[in-house]
Amino acid sequence: TNDVLWAMTTRFQADADVIVIPGVRCHPLDPSQTPEMSPSIRGKGITTKAIFDCTVPFELKARFQRAQFMEVDYKRFL
Repeated sequence: TNDVLWAMTTRFQADADVIVIPGVRCHPLDPSQTPEMSPSIRGKGITTKAIFDCTVPFELKARFQRAQFMEVDYKRFL
C-alpha cells in the first residue's frame, strides 16, 4: 500500500537494510524453488527470503513524519 511504498522510499538503504535468510521452506507451488532455477538452492522446497528493514531509530522519529496538508475550504470551489 502507500504506507509501505512511502516507508521504503524514505527509510530504506539497500546496502544496510536487507536481511537475507537462506534455507527457508517455501510454498510448493513456487516455481523458483527448484535447484535448476538457481545453484544456491540446495533442494526442492527450499529458498531464500529477504527482509527489508524500513524502520528508523526512535530518536529520529520526528524526522520521518509525513508532511501535513493544509485545510482547504472546498465549498469555495463548488
